Amino acid sequence: MNKLITYISGKEFLKNLLLAIGIILFLLIALTLWLKVYTHHGRFISVPDLTDLPVEDASKIINERKLRYEIFDSIFIITKEKGVVVDQHPRPGFLVKKNRKIYLTINANQPEKIVMPELVGVTLREARLKMEVSGLIIGKLSYQYDMAKNVVLEQMMNGQPVEIGDTISKGSRIDLVLGKGLSNEKAMVPNLIGLSEEEAVIKASDAFFSIGTAIPDQSIEENTSDSLIPRVFRQHPVHRNDVRVPLGTQITLWVTVDSMKFAGTESSDSADYGWQELNEVENIEHVEEDSYDYDYNE
Repeated sequence: MNKLITYISGKEFLKNLLLAIGIILFLLIALTLWLKVYTHHGRFISVPDLTDLPVEDASKIINERKLRYEIFDSIFIITKEKGVVVDQHPRPGFLVKKNRKIYLTINANQPEKIVMPELVGVTLREARLKMEVSGLIIGKLSYQYDMAKNVVLEQMMNGQPVEIGDTISKGSRIDLVLGKGLSNEKAMVPNLIGLSEEEAVIKASDAFFSIGTAIPDQSIEENTSDSLIPRVFRQHPVHRNDVRVPLGTQITLWVTVDSMKFAGTESSDSADYGWQELNEVENIEHVEEDSYDYDYNE
């Protein structure tokens, strides 16, 4: 015990202790500096926005920023170009370290295949819900005399019947033949001015009409912004309170991104485009406004 106390209190032990402390401090400092270099301490990279870029272009941008990427998933969106990025994680603008992996979801080159659902025998409202769940799009609506009013009688694709259980592409347009009752019933044309084409299709079908053609004006061709949604500024037949046309009549739309063209035309009294043309359409019935009793939301 005396020898241990003597050694601890001696100069040799103190020298070795100081040396050990110095080595430990040196190693800690060196480790800290190495970690800062290895983890790029205080250096962050902003994740670029890769949305709507082809994978090849996105790859170049990622590599330039010393990041990595992995294709995590693919989906099919009919309105987007094939092979472009539709989603990413982390989101654009997120700060990450060098070599961080970006997970990409791309638009598939081929649409997903689905089984055609059964639409015959259900109402238009039920058919629309089924099609939305299956990823299908309502195409043209046509009507024929049948006691099953507004019930699907046939389902068509590209002018041909499509059978229940057939394999078709997701995003396909399905045309429907609907019953319109046993009489030549007529109704007021809905006012579609100011609506997007998608909104107009829904409102027209709810009123037992269909959209035939949507004609773009020059402003759409000159438009370079994806944020502007084309809207209806003219329709034929027009919407008027004192006019009825046969159910199932196809409505032609004129669409624009120039808001001045449909400013102030939302009311039925001002939707007078093509009124002279409308008078030439067959089977148009003029009625007194007070006698109008048709509710197209029935």
